[in-house]
Amino acid sequence: MDTGSSNGLIAMRRIDTEVFRLALITASVLLVSCQTAPKPVGAVSEDSDTAPTFEPSAYIVEVSDAEGLVQLGMQYHPGIRAGEAKVRRLAAKVDQVTALPDPKAKISAGNMAETAAGRVDFMAGVEQVIPFPGKLREQGQIAGREAAVALADLEALRLQVAERIRQAYCSYFLAVKTTEITRQSRSVLELVRNTIDARVAANQASQGDQLKLSTELGNIDKVLVQSRQREQSSKASLNALLNRPAGASLPVPSNVASPQTRELNALLAKAETVHPDVASSRAQIQSLQHRLKAAELDRYPNFVLGLQHALVSDSGLAPSANGRDQVFASIGINIPLWQKPRRAKIREAAASIDEAQSQLAAVRADLRFRVEDAWLRLQSSLELIALFDQRILPESKQAFNVSIQSYAADRLTFLEVLDTWRQWLGYQLQQTQNYASLGQATAALHSASGEL
Repeated sequence: MDTGSSNGLIAMRRIDTEVFRLALITASVLLVSCQTAPKPVGAVSEDSDTAPTFEPSAYIVEVSDAEGLVQLGMQYHPGIRAGEAKVRRLAAKVDQVTALPDPKAKISAGNMAETAAGRVDFMAGVEQVIPFPGKLREQGQIAGREAAVALADLEALRLQVAERIRQAYCSYFLAVKTTEITRQSRSVLELVRNTIDARVAANQASQGDQLKLSTELGNIDKVLVQSRQREQSSKASLNALLNRPAGASLPVPSNVASPQTRELNALLAKAETVHPDVASSRAQIQSLQHRLKAAELDRYPNFVLGLQHALVSDSGLAPSANGRDQVFASIGINIPLWQKPRRAKIREAAASIDEAQSQLAAVRADLRFRVEDAWLRLQSSLELIALFDQRILPESKQAFNVSIQSYAADRLTFLEVLDTWRQWLGYQLQQTQNYASLGQATAALHSASGEL
């Protein structure tokens, strides 16, 4: 080899070395810049003491029925928003746990070994860990099932919020109707005052009857104050569930909708198969089954694949030095030497599966009770409503009208008139309570059977 060719070859190798070093430096700078990239606008700093919150929204509510309010609750309730974010967060973990670990790059320089081909000036290499087949797949299955659990829990939360909105609506309905019926009954009692005044003027009744009437009207006014307070409290409860300010206005509630007749056995079967609590328990069991499989695979080693390149100079001491570079590959494994903790992890996963299966049975048993209890309460409310509409309310109203006529004819005392009036008022209020109980039972049945 002549001197010019040798010097040219050495120059080319030095250029290659400098280029390789420049590439490594550039890659390092890029990695550092990625790690210190600025946060997007609006992001919360890690050292911030404040967390993002959902402020009450002062939107206008125009619907006056429970189902319309439920739809608003699904849209604005902050707990549901948080649940949706949790599902997105856990779903994003699948791509993280199924990805290979980042490869490792290394360089070596300095007084390195000299071979027959020449002195080694510089070495560079990369290594990649390859998990044992199936490990990444199981980790992905675990993350996916955890996201499925969060999704089922979100659906269960929607059912809970819907039930609470329906229950609060029934309380609001009861308070408003109680105020309305009491006011109407007070107006009826005011009409009785004319009859009393006429009898007192004709010396057919004493002023004691007028005093009794005034006392009864005072009691009614007290009931009205209490019912208005319950009305405001019910509105505050509804507004809180709708994520609105406590004093925001709400339309006057309409009547409680009559539920559709459903067979108890069909509702029980639906609750035990498609209810979100059942779906959550099932997904939890599947996640634990994959966790058990991952624990079993953890007994096997991972592989480490490597590729190295050594830059060799032809200026070595040996006469045979030709400067031929070295390229070689390597394969290695980690040694899963300590099996005791791995066997314990397998036992833990197996016990967790047994625990989750028992919890699933408990969930189904609780749902069966909730469905049957709500269904029986609903049927009882329907029967009571029919009984009051067909017999009790008409008869009590007729009894009050007859008592007024009898009092005017001096055949009954005013106390007897008050008794019939109180019974009629009490039955009207009880019928309103029956309708509210019907709505509450319907809300509980929706939630227990898994129907939004």
